[in-house]
Amino acid sequence: MQDSNVDEVEQRRLQIQFSLDAERSALERNRWGQFATPPALARDIMRYALSLHEDRYIRFLEPSCGSGAFYSALLSLVADDSTIADAKGIELDPRFAEAARDLWADSGFHVMEGDFLDPNIRPKGGASLVVANPPYVRHHHLDKAVKTSSAAMALSEVGIKPSGLSGLYLYFMLLAHATLRPGAISAWLIPSEFMDVNYGAALKKYLTTQVTLKRIHRFDPSDLQFDDALVTSAVVVFENTSPPSEVTVEFTYGGSVSEPRERYLTSSKSLTTARKWSSIFRNSIAVSRGPKLSDFFKIRRGIATGANKFFVMTLAQAEEYGFNPDNFKPMLPSPRYLKGEVVGLAENGYPATNPQLVVVDTAEPIEKLRASDPNLAAYLGTATDKVRSGYLVRQREPWYRQEQREPAPFVLTYMGRGVDLDRPFRFMALRTW
Repeated sequence: MQDSNVDEVEQRRLQIQFSLDAERSALERNRWGQFATPPALARDIMRYALSLHEDRYIRFLEPSCGSGAFYSALLSLVADDSTIADAKGIELDPRFAEAARDLWADSGFHVMEGDFLDPNIRPKGGASLVVANPPYVRHHHLDKAVKTSSAAMALSEVGIKPSGLSGLYLYFMLLAHATLRPGAISAWLIPSEFMDVNYGAALKKYLTTQVTLKRIHRFDPSDLQFDDALVTSAVVVFENTSPPSEVTVEFTYGGSVSEPRERYLTSSKSLTTARKWSSIFRNSIAVSRGPKLSDFFKIRRGIATGANKFFVMTLAQAEEYGFNPDNFKPMLPSPRYLKGEVVGLAENGYPATNPQLVVVDTAEPIEKLRASDPNLAAYLGTATDKVRSGYLVRQREPWYRQEQREPAPFVLTYMGRGVDLDRPFRFMALRTW
C-alpha cells in the first residue's frame, strides 16, 4: 500500500477502535483485557523490532490483533511492502476481527477469528516477526479449564509449567513460541509486574533458557501507556535462538523505546539468579539502599473480597436489609472520597466518610445464620454462581468470611498517577477514639 493509503486506513482504524471500545464499559474491557495500543507506541515498538529483523522477507504474526495496530505500524515503516511475504492476525472478539478484515483486506493481512490459545488456531513455526499486545486478564477472570489446558500445552511445548496465578499474557507468550521460526524476532507489550511477582518465574525462565533476550524497556510509572489501565508496562524483545552461555542484555527505562531516558547493561547469566529483575533499574525504582517503610511499619494490603459489588455496601443499605451489626464491619471507601489527612469518627462510631461503607463478614455457619440473622442468610442466598465461583471466594470457609486484618492506624494510597500532580502517594491517619 502507498503511504497515503496507509494513513487513510489508519485514520479509519482509529475511528472504528474508538467506536468499538465505546460499546463496552471500562469494566467489561478490563475483563477482556482490551487495552488498545496507542499508534505512536505501536510504531515505536515496531521500529525497534524491525531493526533486529535480519530476514529479507517478513512473515508477520500479530496475536490478539484487535483492529491491527501493529500491522498498521509495520506498513508505515517498511520501505517496500513487497518485503512482507505473509501477515496473519488472530482475534477472539468477533467485532474487532471483522473490523480488521475489512480495514486491511486489500493489503494482505489475513485475520482469523478465534482464540490464540487454541492449538488449532495458532500457526506453526512460520513467523519471522511477532509483535503483540496480549490481553491483560488477571488469573481470577480465567476459567479453570483454560488455565489447566494452557499450562499443559506450555509444559509440552516449551517445558515450562506456569503458575495458576499467571495472567493471560504469560500463557500467550509461552504458547507463541511454537509459532516462531528459528531466528525470529518477538516483541511483547506486557505489564512489568512479571519481573518481580512469583508467577513471573515461568516467563523469566523462558526468557533466559529458551530464547536470547535482547532488551526490556520499562516505562515510567507516572506515564501510563493506557489511560484505562492501572499497571506499568514493559516491552520485552527477544530472538528465537538458543541463548549463549552468557550474553549482554539491555535494560532501558523511561521515555520511549527509541529514546529511553536511562540505559543499563546486564549479563544474561546474572538474570538467571536474580529473584527480582526490577533491581536492574535505578535504585529509586528498585530497592532503596536507605531506610525502608518496613523498617518503621508493619505493612499489609487491604482485604480482597473477591466480589465487592456483593459484599460491600453502604451502612444505610446494611441497616435497611436488617443485618445484625455483628455480621458486618466498617470499610473505607476509595481514596478519592478521603479528602483530608486524618479520617475521624462520626457520632455513630463509624469512620467519618461519605459514603460510609461496610463489608459483610462473619464466620458463623449458614445454618446458624438462618436462626441468628435470617435477613443476612436470605441475602447470601441471592449470590450468583459468578460470585460463588470466584477464585478468592472459593478458597474461603465459609465463603462469605473475609480476610482478617487489625484496624490500621495509617493508610497509604500506593497507586498514584501523574494526574495527582505532586501527591501521587498519600498517607492518612485513622482516628479510633
